Amino acid sequence: MTDKEYRYYKDNGKLMRLYIEQDNDPLNPRYDWDGNIGKMMCWHRDYRLGDYKENEFSDNEDFLNDLVRNNVKEKSIINYVKAKKASNGLELKYDRHEKVWQLWGTYYWFPLGSSKDAKFGIIEDNERIDWLIDDIIEALPQIDKWKLLERYANIVFLPLYLYDHSGITMNTGGFSDRWDSGQVGYIYTDKKTIIDCGGKIRNEKGNYVKITDKNWKKAAYQWMQGEVDEYDMYLTGEVYGVITEEYNAEDDGWEEKDSCWGFFNDKWGDELIKEIALNFGINETLYEKMDEVV
Repeated sequence: MTDKEYRYYKDNGKLMRLYIEQDNDPLNPRYDWDGNIGKMMCWHRDYRLGDYKENEFSDNEDFLNDLVRNNVKEKSIINYVKAKKASNGLELKYDRHEKVWQLWGTYYWFPLGSSKDAKFGIIEDNERIDWLIDDIIEALPQIDKWKLLERYANIVFLPLYLYDHSGITMNTGGFSDRWDSGQVGYIYTDKKTIIDCGGKIRNEKGNYVKITDKNWKKAAYQWMQGEVDEYDMYLTGEVYGVITEEYNAEDDGWEEKDSCWGFFNDKWGDELIKEIALNFGINETLYEKMDEVV
């Protein structure tokens, strides 16, 4: 907000006014707030995004492979592929003649490595099936890795997309501009984190109910979305402060009485002012002109 849009009101008989300004040094909700339930892992060549201090992975594949390796049992990974559930057709076969397990999937003729050079054949083989675990994880598409994490480790996620044009903005659904936007990472959480929060979620009837084994995923998705929305307001500068002033009749002037900063809000205009004033604790009716105050 460039120009001060004053709103006038009465407080204990005194004539007051307030205005909203953008907070130019807002708190980072990923590090200056407590209680985040999601872990936000991002990769971008120009920006440090999300929980960047905890991100030691070279890229999203490196991160996701590590997450699967540390949270899903080897037997579950093996059975997933043996049951031919992999979305890219990855298979495990046993060669009785050679007495080795073979991992079959799509590979490329190097150094070209283009899609037209892709072949379906043996990626790796070993005497013991568990030796193929790392190769299996690397060969699985990301969607299958997340399926394994959800089914066997109670870990769920939302994708993170960034639009970079005269500023940056983030969401979980993607942007229509293919040139200036793309996926930059994930936010994820797990069942234990959600249950341990001890919070409540609104059900279909509008009532708040406890988090249980049946509704924890719904809570996880809602809360992760909320954290992304808050972080987006931080990225886009939708963080504000409210300043109040008291009218001095003798000097016919205004004296600052109070101020508070760090209000995250994505509203505009009068709605923005009203919501921030209410959050600040001003319940009185606000007027656009001083002479309207009774």
